[in-house]
Amino acid sequence: MKFFTENEPTSPINARYPVTRVLYRGRSKYQKILVFDSPFHGRVLALDDIVQLTTREEHFYHELLVHPILQAHAQPRNVLIIGGGDGGTMREVMKYPSIENAVQCELDQQVVAVAKEYFPKLAVGYKDKRAQLRFEDGEKLLRASGKLWDAIILDLTDPIGPAKPLFERPFYKLCAEHLAPDGFLSAQTESLHFHADTVKSVMRALRGLFKHIELVTVPLAMYPGNWWTFTVASRTLDPKIARNNFCPPTRVYSRDDHAWFFLPKGVREKVLA
Repeated sequence: MKFFTENEPTSPINARYPVTRVLYRGRSKYQKILVFDSPFHGRVLALDDIVQLTTREEHFYHELLVHPILQAHAQPRNVLIIGGGDGGTMREVMKYPSIENAVQCELDQQVVAVAKEYFPKLAVGYKDKRAQLRFEDGEKLLRASGKLWDAIILDLTDPIGPAKPLFERPFYKLCAEHLAPDGFLSAQTESLHFHADTVKSVMRALRGLFKHIELVTVPLAMYPGNWWTFTVASRTLDPKIARNNFCPPTRVYSRDDHAWFFLPKGVREKVLA
């Protein structure tokens, strides 16, 4: 049996996946793209030799990136997604009947094409007439648009290379300026085990821009460091309170246990000390 060894530059360890079949290997304008099947993890997507998702575990990631903020908002209508070309984030957003318009900015058109062909259950949200997929820079869209969003979701790759500025204060300030007063920001912010400095840096960058800054956490076997974080921020409303009466169909997130997914302040302070 062949093996794929992940090359994650920010991780002290590299995961090794048995490969039963390679379905796609190519290169877009931006990165290498690999899709393969593995006995335990199912189908795997890797970009530049870094695993982005497995079909066994992707719902842990996408549900916790999306539902804590869409449940905290009483009636979300307009959502902006930056990144997330695999489609999993859009799929979760499209579960909400209140959504009128969901715009996704993704630079790499080839990633979306690969997702539609090899991960159709993730990319299903793109078929919804409320979903608008735009192959452009999300930061430029924010700067050019005067629109205020009920939710901005940052489904970004690791904070290296072109993605690094999207983990810094100037970009978060731009997001804050384009959120409605009762809007929420959700961003993937790496592992508490291996990337605590990144988590701390993001939380510092958000201070002064948002009244409420919280950490949603979930165990993710498909990522190095496992204890994954999603930083959630709001200018007015406490995100730990579920205000949305709609209960979406999910596999991990539970509306009845909404506050449980947020790391308690005392634990957060100790872990990030």
